[in-house]
Amino acid sequence: MKNQRAVFLDRDGVLMEDTNYVGELERVIIIEAAYRALKRLQDGGFKLLVVTNQSGVARGFFTRQHVEIVHDHLNKQFAAHGVHIDRYYVCPHHPDDNCDCRKPSPKSLRDAAAEFGLDLARCYMIGDRPSDISTGQNAGVTTILVLTGGGRETLADGKTKPNHVADDINAAADWILAQD
Repeated sequence: MKNQRAVFLDRDGVLMEDTNYVGELERVIIIEAAYRALKRLQDGGFKLLVVTNQSGVARGFFTRQHVEIVHDHLNKQFAAHGVHIDRYYVCPHHPDDNCDCRKPSPKSLRDAAAEFGLDLARCYMIGDRPSDISTGQNAGVTTILVLTGGGRETLADGKTKPNHVADDINAAADWILAQD
């Protein structure tokens, strides 16, 4: 029975600063509000799933192993605050590869729904880019644009229409938890 809920999270610009093609731990700067936000969402019964495009792999800037090292680091940092990220869905392809896993494709969200028994209508996508919001819309989840990372530019372009706009991930968590 599909009744589980999840929050899908973009990585760069939402959980950590977007320092452009992050393949080294020295460039991982976690957004402070993310610790509290994720803990509250987790305590509220949501699975925490990261969905990230990492075309730096295809571009040769870093390897898939470097991506995994960054994710292991994130896991340790969040675990120190009582947070468990349930899974990372990574697209390592170049935008021109026309793969089916790159946002705005809903494939990762649909795969997660099958893997975790999620009811996508009860799930949320938090992102800072048009592709994040489109991914959520394409999968039928409620979308939240955060104004960190590229969020202010995304909002200013006027083309992206999320269900909600929040200052940061903590404000997004406030809004999600208030919907309950």
